[in-house]
Amino acid sequence: MVVDQDRYNIKGIERGFKILDLVAERGAIGIPDVCEALDVNTNMAFRLLTSIQKSGYLIKEERTGLYTLSLKILSLSNVALQSLEIRKFAMPYMEIFWSSFQKANVNLGMKHGDDILIIERIEGLSLPRTYFTPGKQIPFHCTGLGKVLCCEMSDEEIERLIKVKGLKAYTSQTIVDHDKMIDELAKVKAEGVGRDRNEFIFGDNCSAVPIRNKAGQIVAGISASALSANMSEQEIEDMIPRLKETAGRISGMLGYITV
Repeated sequence: MVVDQDRYNIKGIERGFKILDLVAERGAIGIPDVCEALDVNTNMAFRLLTSIQKSGYLIKEERTGLYTLSLKILSLSNVALQSLEIRKFAMPYMEIFWSSFQKANVNLGMKHGDDILIIERIEGLSLPRTYFTPGKQIPFHCTGLGKVLCCEMSDEEIERLIKVKGLKAYTSQTIVDHDKMIDELAKVKAEGVGRDRNEFIFGDNCSAVPIRNKAGQIVAGISASALSANMSEQEIEDMIPRLKETAGRISGMLGYITV
């Protein structure tokens, strides 16, 4: 039996979630943004924003009239993050790895749709730091985790992702050329290592490796990163064998058997 999904769709709820997605993407939005994104008039946009604000998930800045996400949203994201089984298996091994490289940040990431999300992080002891809290979205094309999580996608999927997400320049080292990006992902796939050398944040270096499930599919990635003031680029490079070993152990817990 084929179910007509549109029959059970509630337009107001659908629009509410689209607004939350829009705020998450842009940081702050106003009535004109909602009108354009949802193709609604000013009155409807105001009513939708006000309803979400009253629910406690949006905060309105009276001076600018812009709406931002409230801390209440964290209660939902924390529940979602805690429910991820991969986190339960990964954390003990991440902690063991970090105990040997305490100047580095150790990150766990996953792909959710077209987004790359940080789902866990152990902060390095060195200052200054970069802050990537769980739930943060990062670009696919200029981060170690992003490259690792996308490197085994089909050619068609990669082309679609580049078209949807683009190749934005974050630093002078960011790969923004289409062909170079394709070559970079092929290299990551062949080596099993994703590198970010000043590509997302200037002065920050990162190495990432994949975590696989029982079927051998990449389901997550683990990375080690540090500002060059705290660890040299070579030190980040030298951690790769231990990083692979850690990812291998986590993959083993998920049922993956190395051939």
